[in-house]
Amino acid sequence: MNASTPVVSICVLTYGDYPHLTRRCLGPILEHCPRSSYQLIVGANEPGRETLEYLQALQSAGHIDELIVSPANLNKCPMMRQMFERVRAELVWWFDDDAQITAPDALEHWLDVVKRSAPRTAMWGQTAYCDHQKAFWHRDDAVQFVRSATWYRGLTPPYWELGGQGELNWQNTGTGNGRWLFIIGGAWMIRTAALRELDWPDRRLVKNGDDVFLGEALRQTGYGFAGLLDLRVDLGHEERRGQAW
Repeated sequence: MNASTPVVSICVLTYGDYPHLTRRCLGPILEHCPRSSYQLIVGANEPGRETLEYLQALQSAGHIDELIVSPANLNKCPMMRQMFERVRAELVWWFDDDAQITAPDALEHWLDVVKRSAPRTAMWGQTAYCDHQKAFWHRDDAVQFVRSATWYRGLTPPYWELGGQGELNWQNTGTGNGRWLFIIGGAWMIRTAALRELDWPDRRLVKNGDDVFLGEALRQTGYGFAGLLDLRVDLGHEERRGQAW
């Protein structure tokens, strides 16, 4: 890594006519994160006029390194792919626009956790789980989605029938393990090398289920992820906007 390479690529995804969210998300990043440490990439899906003017002003002032604007809503995962193509750092710090840094040392804190992690730990954030695919996926069979993925490596996906995740008596319940473990998608950090290996996001994904499937994709390829007890980031509590799928 040379001196001009940023430590982290911060990716912020904005949507629609919600300038207050965009300002609330980007403001603390600009205020608290050392400018020499990060590359800032912003994706704007169907931005309103005020949002677009704000983002363009930030780019003109040199605060945003890459601004990708789509007049139509590409949705989360297609825009995410375009954003990741522009990443130059070894780490990506992702923010949905309703998430925000809540402490001045948030970036330093996350980077310290990364530094102390094992090499095959590839992702950090707030952990969660789903016990059934209906909690995160409404299209087809989630197990078959995994088995037909380019990142599938032969590990048995989560399901409650015998053999789920290779378990025949998970926690003495007489079942397989159908628990899907993942990092919540509002704000997280990941090694760029893992994203490249997975070719993430999966090209079949639009929005629904992306965080859960990323957790499974990491497991399939031998990576782990770690939960942060102290995020120093508010993950946001806005209602879903745009298309639900």
